[in-house]
Amino acid sequence: MKKPLPIINVTIMVIIAMTMINSLLLFSQTFAVASGTVKSEDDKPIKGAKVILIFSEDGTKHELTTDKKGRWRKANMRSGAWTVGFMAEGYEPQNFNITLSAIKRNPPIEVKLTPIPKSPLIKADALYQQKKYDEALKEYQRILAENQDLYQVHNKIGLCYYRLNDLENAIDAFKLMLEKEPQSQDTLINLSAIYFEKGDLEEGMKYFKQLDEKSLVDPSIFYNIGMLLFNNHQIDMAIDYLKKCLALDPLYVNGYYQLALVYLNKGDLEEAKKYLKKVIELAPESEKAAMAKKMLENIE
Repeated sequence: MKKPLPIINVTIMVIIAMTMINSLLLFSQTFAVASGTVKSEDDKPIKGAKVILIFSEDGTKHELTTDKKGRWRKANMRSGAWTVGFMAEGYEPQNFNITLSAIKRNPPIEVKLTPIPKSPLIKADALYQQKKYDEALKEYQRILAENQDLYQVHNKIGLCYYRLNDLENAIDAFKLMLEKEPQSQDTLINLSAIYFEKGDLEEGMKYFKQLDEKSLVDPSIFYNIGMLLFNNHQIDMAIDYLKKCLALDPLYVNGYYQLALVYLNKGDLEEAKKYLKKVIELAPESEKAAMAKKMLENIE
């Protein structure tokens, strides 16, 4: 006996409906939507803030920016744990860990960024950059008088005195800095350079030797020390420091040129020729190369 047709149709419809429901559930479990706003502490929207979303499971990353109302939105997100970072110029960055759901609506992420505090040295630093050293010095001294905790200002005061050719006051300022921070690399370099300039090589080396030379990555430091030593007729020491400069940067043309001059001064013509040829090899069209060629012609 045949089964009534209407029952068969109902059964098929139920199966189709269940399949559609399962498909919808599968789809909803795959994708999620994240959104929010980025504002300042005074509740003003931040346009162009960068929003970075990183999926914890495999590191998948999405980057977007906020609109003029500080809003952002990202669809087709995988459900699960995400790290969301917010960055904007002039503000401290923030990071959040969130869990996105593909089944229920995810609440908007409302973020308020904190402004980066402005340095009290902005005006003084600007004056220094403009080479208004007298004005910069007065401004640094005023700042330090109002806030003794800003002991780093001693270093800047020392630089102002140095630019004003007041070496004794520069030394005093740098030494005050060292009392607070004995291993300040910049201060030790500045003090040693001033003593070298004064012709006090012993005192200059005392401060320079307090530096960890392995931590120095700027070849110009060794170059400048070498130059100062050469100007003070310390030939062998000058050679040593110029070679340290070249060990850090084998392409430092001025280092080779100066080393050639030191060897010429020492009377070692073979070594001088070697370094002059290196100048020509590295910078054949330079002014230094032209002078090196003339010196080589005179030597040979």
